[in-house]
Parts: sequence; structure tokens; C-alpha cells
Amino acid sequence: MHALAILLTLAVAAPAAAAQFIVDVSERTVAITAGFTGAELVVFGTTAEAHGTAPGKPGVIVVIRGPGQQTVVRRKERNLGIWANRERVTFLEAPAFVWIAASDNLTGRPMMEVLRDYDIGRDFLTPAATSAAGDIPEFQAALVRRKQVAGLYSEEFSRIDFPGEHLFRTRVRFPANVPVGSYRIEVFEVRDDRVVNATASALHVRKAGIEAAVFRFAHEFPILHGFVAIILALVAGWLAGAVARRP
Repeated sequence: MHALAILLTLAVAAPAAAAQFIVDVSERTVAITAGFTGAELVVFGTTAEAHGTAPGKPGVIVVIRGPGQQTVVRRKERNLGIWANRERVTFLEAPAFVWIAASDNLTGRPMMEVLRDYDIGRDFLTPAATSAAGDIPEFQAALVRRKQVAGLYSEEFSRIDFPGEHLFRTRVRFPANVPVGSYRIEVFEVRDDRVVNATASALHVRKAGIEAAVFRFAHEFPILHGFVAIILALVAGWLAGAVARRP
């Protein structure tokens, strides 16, 4: 992570070189409405020209992750014929969503070496945890499996296409259960197994329309929200009973 931080700092400090590496996204905000079934965005840009950077065919890695959430993973054990929760691990800042894409020339060994050397996308596999259990990796694997089943963690690297010599693009699919919050888009240009350019930007997932109003009301006035929910449930029950009693 230290190497990646230095690289991002150098990119900011050298605008002339960084200007050659341009990245954008089709939408900066994903709006969740009552009928939200998911969303698809396009991340696109241009790699730097060969002169002034390391030689070799450019590769691109795109990582989208966030927001950090405290997540508890429990392990059930059978005791006297009854399954019960025993040990548990609390992951303090596990990203709720992680998606990774890479160009074809970074598949296999080069891709894994770049990820390891620059700590790209690896912190979601080893989030900070608090536990008395000794086998933290087992709980980490369980967390990743659970997120993958929910469609919130990438099971495989998605593909980045090059429609031109320096132009690249990839499509990102957000599932219907994507959490609201702030996300981070990180894009890396790789040449000869080295990251030569990097950029990061923000993406926001927010509720909109009546969903947003109910969400704000529930969080700003939780007691009143609960009271209103009870009243509505009583009224609905009374109306249902009244209709059932009609001849």
C-alpha cells in the first residue's frame, strides 16, 4: 500500500505526465428508486502514449469498492445435536462491494504479481478484524464467499476492452442489493508488470424519490418512524378485517 500511495502522490505532483492518462465514468451517481433492479456504468479512458513511459503494451486494472462496513462472521458448531453460533470475527472496515476488471494481457501470473506488489484490491481479502479465534483466514474466506453469493464481490476478474490503441472501456454492473454510500474508483495503467499511472475518483450510490424520503425519515426520526409503522399496520389490519366481515 505504501508503494501505491507514493505512486498516487507522484501522479498529483506531475500534472504534465498525468494528463496523458485520462479516465472517466458514464455516471457519477447511482440513484436507487422504488423500482431499482440494478445499474450498469461504463468506465473508459485513454492510456499514456509509449514515449515518456515504460515500453511495452499497456494494461489496465479497474477496482471499484466501498463503502466500508463493520461485518460480523459467525461459525456454527453442532453440540448435542443442536447447531449454535460459537466463535465470531468482527471485520471493522470490510468493503460492502468490490469489483475488479483487467485487460487480457494481465491475466494469470502478471496480474497476480501486480496485485501483490501494489496491494491493489487485496485489502478486501484481509480486512482488519477483532477476534479471539486463531483461524482468521477461515473467517475471511467465509466473508468473501457470503459476499460473492450476494453478488457484491467479484468471483472473477471482469474484462477491459481496447477498441483503439490507447482507448479502453469496461462495463460495471451494480446489483439491486448494492448498499448506499460512497465508492472509490481506482484505475491503474500497467506496463511490464509495473504500475506507471494511477488515478482515483468517487462514485455515490444514493436513494432517490419516495425511497430517499422514507430512508431519511427512518434514520432522522427512528422512534417516530416506528410509531407510524405500527399505526399503519393497525389500520391495514382493521381494513382487512372490515372487508372480510362484509356480507
